[in-house]
Amino acid sequence: MDIALIAAKVLGIYLIVSGIFLLFRGKTVPQLIRDLFDHPAIVYLAGALLIFLSSAFLIQYNVWDGTWHTLVTVLMWAVFAKGVMYILAPEALHRLVTKKMMASLNFYGIIALVAGVYLFFIA
Repeated sequence: MDIALIAAKVLGIYLIVSGIFLLFRGKTVPQLIRDLFDHPAIVYLAGALLIFLSSAFLIQYNVWDGTWHTLVTVLMWAVFAKGVMYILAPEALHRLVTKKMMASLNFYGIIALVAGVYLFFIA
């Protein structure tokens, strides 16, 4: 199986579960984020893990052909950027998440669910 197809299926499952969580349990997100950012060592380790996994994928597979492969590549770059933010600017990331995204969790849940279904069933 192609590495991009495996990544699409794994990202699809993750996005489906995350979308459902945001739609049905979104009220718990502020506390989860507060708990995460109260532990700098965990934030650093999460960032390092995100950078490692996304880099491993991007080194092997970085395709911009306009198909579903591009969506997988864009998501992997987003994971990489999130990992970098966790390590270099966790306070800025915390402010961004708490101020900008909390008001529209249902919207993000729907977007995640649709993207996940697309990646898992269509790609």
